[in-house]
Amino acid sequence: MNATELWQLSPEQFNEWRRENDYPRIWALLVASLPHFDDWMAEQKIEKSVIFQIGIARFISSRFISSRFISSRCVLSLCVYMSDDKVRLYESASSALESLRKSGLIRSETRFEPYSMWLAGKHGNDEVKRVQSLLSVSENNKGEAQVLGKHRLLNIGGVTLKSPIISGRLLDFTCLDELSLDGAVNNSKVYLWHCSAKGVRVNGGVIGLDLFDSLLWDHRAWAKKRELALEDGVFQDFTIECEEIRFHSSRAVLKNFSVSAKNFDATMEHTNLDKVEVVYNDNGRIDHNEASKLYRNAKRLFSSVGDTVDAGECYYKEKLHEMKSLASPRELFRERWLRSGPMTKCWLSLLCYLKCAGKFISFITWGFGERPIRSLLMSMGVILLATLTYFLAPESATHGHLGRSLYFSIVTFVTLGYGDISQTSSPLQLLSAIEAFCGMFLTGLFLAGFASKTKQY
Repeated sequence: MNATELWQLSPEQFNEWRRENDYPRIWALLVASLPHFDDWMAEQKIEKSVIFQIGIARFISSRFISSRFISSRCVLSLCVYMSDDKVRLYESASSALESLRKSGLIRSETRFEPYSMWLAGKHGNDEVKRVQSLLSVSENNKGEAQVLGKHRLLNIGGVTLKSPIISGRLLDFTCLDELSLDGAVNNSKVYLWHCSAKGVRVNGGVIGLDLFDSLLWDHRAWAKKRELALEDGVFQDFTIECEEIRFHSSRAVLKNFSVSAKNFDATMEHTNLDKVEVVYNDNGRIDHNEASKLYRNAKRLFSSVGDTVDAGECYYKEKLHEMKSLASPRELFRERWLRSGPMTKCWLSLLCYLKCAGKFISFITWGFGERPIRSLLMSMGVILLATLTYFLAPESATHGHLGRSLYFSIVTFVTLGYGDISQTSSPLQLLSAIEAFCGMFLTGLFLAGFASKTKQY
C-alpha cells in the first residue's frame, strides 16, 4: 500500500496493517540486533502482542537515561481500564496516572522498565549508547530513512492530507518526510519516536505531538530547506527531544512546548509563545561549547518575540556554559590544539583561563546581570567580614565594640565618609579602602542588574 492508501485507513485499520506487515520485520531486527533483548523480555514478562498494541518504540527507548543514575520517571505502567479492558501505557510517576488510581478507573497495573533503562541498570551506559546509535534514524546511499542499519522506515510522507485523523495511530519508526497536514484531528498524544520528519508542514494547529530521537531537518548544504513548519494555528503540548532541531512557525501560538536538543534553531513570524522551554540535552556528556550555542539561539528566539524573561534565563545559561567551556581549552580548541606546539598551547590556555576568571567574577557577583540579588548578598558578606575584622583586630579604633564596628563598616562600604571614626593602622586603612571600592563596585552591579531586565537580548 502507498502512503495515500495508508492514510485513508482508519486509525484502527492502519494499526492492524502495521502489526501484520511492518512491526514483525522491525521486531525480528530488534531481537537479532539488540544485546540481551531476550533477557529483558523474560525478566519484565511483557508479551509481544501488548508491545505491538501500544507501539514498539515506547517499550524500547527511554528519555530519562542518565550517566550517573536512572530516574524513577523511566518506570512505565501498563494499565487495564475497568470500562473497556484496553491496555494503556503511562509513566508511573505521572500526575495523570495518579488521578486515574484515585478515581478507581484502573482494573490492574503492571510496572516495568523500558529496554534502554533496564540495559543501563544491568549492563552500563556504554551498551545503551551503542543501542541508541542503532535506533537513531540515518539515511542509506539512496537517501532513504532507516534504523538498525538496514530497516527502511515505512514511508507515509510526501502527501498532502486534509483534516486527517492522526490520534490513535502507531507512527513510531515511520518516514514522514514532506508530509503536509491541514487541519489535523487529534485528541490524544501522538508518539513520533525514531522517525524521519524532514520537511513536515502542519497547518491549522494540532496538540500532543511527542517527537523523540527523530530527524527533523536536512542539514546537507545542497539540499533544499527541509524543516518542521508550523503555520496558522495553536500548537499545544509538544514534546521534542532530538539531537538537532530546526523549525519555522508563522501566524502561530506555541503553548506548553518542551524542546530538548544538542543543536537548536528556529525562525518565527507573528508567533506567540506561552510556556515554551528549551534545554540542552546532554545525553550523559555535556559539551559546554555546544550548550552555549544552543542557549544563544534560544535567547534570540525568545527575544525576537519580546519574551525578555525567558531570553534572560537563556542568556544566563549561555554565559554559564561559555565560562565552563573556557575552563577546558583543550576541548574548546580541539582541532587547533592537536596542530599546535607547546608555546601556542600555553598561550591558548592562558587566554582561556583569564577569560574564564573574568566570567567567574561576573558569575558570582551578579550572575551575568541576571541574578542581581547576588550583588546584595555579597555586599552583606563584605560588610560582615569587615565588621568582624574591625571588631577583633587589637589595633582597630572599634576593637571590642560590635555596634561601632558594624557602623564603621557600613559607612565605609557605602562611601559616606563621615570621619567620626577612622583607622590608624596601615593594614586596617588598606582594608577600609578595599571595602569602599567593593561597595562602589557591588552597588553599581546591583543597580545595573535590575536595570538590565529591560534590555534587548
